[in-house]
Amino acid sequence: MQQPPSDPGRRPGLNPTWRRIAASYALVLAFFVLLWAISQPLAGLGALAVLAGLFVGAKRAARLRRCFYTCDALTLRPFGNVRITISQVEN
Repeated sequence: MQQPPSDPGRRPGLNPTWRRIAASYALVLAFFVLLWAISQPLAGLGALAVLAGLFVGAKRAARLRRCFYTCDALTLRPFGNVRITISQVEN
């Protein structure tokens, strides 16, 4: 006696999730960005430098934010004797 074919929706590994869908769209986008960077190497390097700068800047901003909320004040010394202090106002 033959068994009926299995349900295609029950195959292991083919359960689409939003994370997998987003990853597949990101891979397609990355492929086209890679093609663009290969055809325009100077612009690709510039875009890579901008992305690296944004990444580093975001990490530093997050660190400053965490420090500000932990210490309740932040002091900057941009020009030698000049000191700028930012603190939270108590309610």
